[in-house]
Amino acid sequence: MKTYEQITDLLEDLHVGSKSIHPDFHIFKFNETSNITEAALNPHFKTFFTIDFYADNQSERQIGSTKVENLNNAIGFNSPLQLFSVQPFEGNLGTEGYSLVFGSAFFQPKKHQYEIQHEFPFFKLNSSPFYKLIPTDLPRIKNLFDTIYEEFHKNDTHNVELVRSYLIVLLLQIKRVVGHANGMVPLKRYQEITANFEALILKETFKYKTIAAYAEQLNITPIYLSECVKKTTGITSKKVLSSYMTLRAKALLQQTTSSVAEIAYDMGFEEPTNFIKFFKNNEGITPAVFRKRP
Repeated sequence: MKTYEQITDLLEDLHVGSKSIHPDFHIFKFNETSNITEAALNPHFKTFFTIDFYADNQSERQIGSTKVENLNNAIGFNSPLQLFSVQPFEGNLGTEGYSLVFGSAFFQPKKHQYEIQHEFPFFKLNSSPFYKLIPTDLPRIKNLFDTIYEEFHKNDTHNVELVRSYLIVLLLQIKRVVGHANGMVPLKRYQEITANFEALILKETFKYKTIAAYAEQLNITPIYLSECVKKTTGITSKKVLSSYMTLRAKALLQQTTSSVAEIAYDMGFEEPTNFIKFFKNNEGITPAVFRKRP
């Protein structure tokens, strides 16, 4: 199963010809794709965020375990760690709409995935990933996509800053729309359990608990919790937990001057060596090496 580490890798498989104005941002229209590779259609992961605006689209999308066929006048969200796949409708992927992709490093100052998902809950791993736009909200969202797209293609020294600003406006507007949305895809029981599990993780301010402890808080068995998380996300409950822990660790390493040992204790590790081992197992490098990266 493929994981897209860079936005450029995805654009290459989609055969999008437009040039990027920043390595952590791109926007394109669906009709700008051609000869899409199987890897971009089959289930895959991305390490960045995606917002899709579907104006007229009948192809089938699946994010996690949520599958939607009729995407007309809808928006969809795909976060890192979420499986994504596309099933063409009669060979047609749909031609009207936008796909906007961005990494957390696009923001100034830089944000982390952990922060983005906190600030914009529709990006949480187990939130409903598709929303139908009501007639009063549709033109407002579409106009923002139009504006970002137009600004993206301007040959101007300020276009990156303007696109960044418009992206924040779009995210805030979507947050307002989604907060009052009536067209959410209802969560099934196993999805609700997974969402509640994620919510408990996000509430932690100090020491993270064991999977068994989280299961006890949810009044279910650890085995059932693991089954629900695996069915919803495609990854284990342990992996979901370690992913959030890693995101928090990265934020602390880059945005504070605390020592590695202090961060280890802040996150509940009894020994700094255990934290270093945990971080290296998940990131492939030590916390000290990560902190020195530009």
